[in-house]
This record gives sequence, structure tokens and C-alpha cells, in this order.
Amino acid sequence: MAERGNSFNRWLDRFVGIPLAACTSLLRVGKPRWSGAEPQRVGFICLGAIGDLLLLSALISALRERLPQAHFSLLTSRANAATAALVPGIDESAAFRVSDLPAMAAWLRAQRFDLLLDSSQWARLGAVLSNLSNAAVTVGFETEGQHRAWGYAHKVPHRADRHEVENFLGLGRALFPNLLGQPQLLLPNSPPDGLPPELADAPAGAVPAVQAPQSVAENDGAARRVFLHMWPSGVHAWLKEWPAEHWDALARLLAEKGFAVYLTGGPADAARNEAFLHAHPQCPAVSLAGKTSLVALTWLFARAAAVVSVNTGTMHLAALAGAPTVGLHGPTNPLRWGPVGRHVRALLPHEGPYAYLNLGFEYPRPYRPCLGSLPVEDVADALHSMGVF
Repeated sequence: MAERGNSFNRWLDRFVGIPLAACTSLLRVGKPRWSGAEPQRVGFICLGAIGDLLLLSALISALRERLPQAHFSLLTSRANAATAALVPGIDESAAFRVSDLPAMAAWLRAQRFDLLLDSSQWARLGAVLSNLSNAAVTVGFETEGQHRAWGYAHKVPHRADRHEVENFLGLGRALFPNLLGQPQLLLPNSPPDGLPPELADAPAGAVPAVQAPQSVAENDGAARRVFLHMWPSGVHAWLKEWPAEHWDALARLLAEKGFAVYLTGGPADAARNEAFLHAHPQCPAVSLAGKTSLVALTWLFARAAAVVSVNTGTMHLAALAGAPTVGLHGPTNPLRWGPVGRHVRALLPHEGPYAYLNLGFEYPRPYRPCLGSLPVEDVADALHSMGVF
């Protein structure tokens, strides 16, 4: 569900969602499977986080190429609604609170979909909405232990042994077996709204958005900026954090090499960034938390020297924007959720437990942080290997 980390929502989704998914699946009895006719109205449900929708863009783009005349509609949560503007191939989108089940169901029914693809991996809300949608054909995940897939016309196994991009593409392959695709972004070509004026100074001939700089020395201005994203999200997010002293040391190293260092984050991260800077008064970084829109952040990442981020939607955004991106993975398994792009590195700590998350909540007890054993030197080596310095 969209409010990741909200234990009541998770409880509600399991103990109310499972019987509701089972009961509403009866509405799908007698609905035909795919007839082979190309769908003209195609819908997507993505109620997860920013990263989920960014990775789902692989499926959307692949189906857009396969169905160029179809009308594509996207249902999102409020949490990832801003991401829709960055996903190519979408004709219209609508965002709702995840608690507003009647409004979401009414919107889906009004679309009269020929095909509806639900990208929810474990949340039963997506399955319930699919059952209530009155779509001609529905496709969704059958995820082990989640009891959610009764109503789908086509049930796709959700696999823990492949990247989530491949799982999402598997939804489309239920109907189009040879479907291929990669995540894609709509990259702004000029400084967008929501960009701090002091950062809207990309020099003439700046690095193209789809490329990363071969050497920072070849560029100046925007191309000498490095962005650090410190704050993960989701259940037990603190277990995904890199120690504050490591961030401070990395920022100092980058500044010594002539980079301007910025801390990213949403409005909710602003206070934490300021607390970090207050606790580390010599840290040469500037906080941008809450000061940039998601589109503006994409524009900055597309022209950055590098981005270093914990595993979260910001990491995926940076990688897809073309920035040399270093993802810091602790509990999160990079084979499942690593950054996707031409200039990426996924790092793991030297000591465990680590890389055990599949759906995002499989934390073994007692809870043990692990990212303290991922040294700053590993990050520096990764940046060096990509030609950042």
C-alpha cells in the first residue's frame, strides 16, 4: 500500500483485504479471458512508491510500442502521483488516497478498460480494485503467501529470483509473450518549475540528459554537482540508513575534489537534513529537501556529476535520468531492486545480515543494522570506476 510503514494499513490490508479480495473475485466469474483482439483501452494500477512506478515504466513503454493506437490510463496513489508526469506513454492518470476505495473503483469502471494490469505485488487493494473495475480482462500477480489473485483472468507468478523490472514485464508477457522493454523517463529539456534559481544554470553544451560525463573536468557548473540522498522509506526504514558519519566523510571528500554537494529529500526530510547539518557543522553540503519538485530533481540528476543514494525511489530516478548512480543496499537485495541504468553501481555492506528483502517487509528478528560495515572507501571506488573522479 502507498503509506509504507503504516502498520495499521498493513493490518487492514491483510485481515480485511484477503476476504474482500476473495469475495469480490466472484464478480469476475464468467468474464472472458483474452480473445486475441488488440485492446483499445488499457489501464495500469500502481499504488506503491515512486520507485515502483519508475520501474513499471518498462512495461508501460513496451506495451506502448506494441499497442501504439491504444489509450493508456494510470491509477496511482497520492504518494507516487507526481511520478506519472515522468512516465512516457500515459494518456491520462488519476491519483487517490489509498483509503478512498469507492472513488478509485468508480474511476476504473468509468474507463471501460479492455485490459487492466495491476502491478501490486502483495497489497490486496490492487486485487480488490481489479475485481471491481469491470474491465474485460485483468492481469495481476500471484504472490506466494499473499492470498490475493483469485479474480485475475491471467495470474502471473511474482518471482523472488529476478529484478522487479522483469516481474513487471511478466504481466505484459501473459498476453504478449515476446514483450521486451526497459524503464524510461520523460526528461525535461529546459529548467522546469520548482527549481531553485541558483541551480538553473546549466551551461551551454551541458551534458545531454541521456549521457553521463566521461570526466567531470570536461564540464563545469551543473556537471560538478553531486547529490546525496540519505533517507530511505518503508517499513523499518532506519535499518536501510547509512551512518551519518559516513555521509559527512563522503561530503568532505567530494568537496575536497571540487564538487558542490547537495542533500536531496522531500518536505518530510527537510528537518532531518537540517538536523544532520547541525550535528556536522563542517559538512560542506546544502540541503534541497522540500525545495524541488520531482520533475526539477530529474532535470538536476540528468546534468549531475553523480548521485549517491540509499535504496529508494530517488536512487531509481537518478539512475534512469542518466546520472552515475551509486546505490547503497543493506537489507534491500540489489538483484531484486538495484538501480537500472547505463552508469550504476550497487554496493552491499561487508557484514550481514543483508540483501534479504524481497517484498519489503521480511526483516529477521532481532533487527540488526548492517550498513555501518559499508565503508566510504567503497563508495569512492565506485565513483572512480565510473569516471566521476
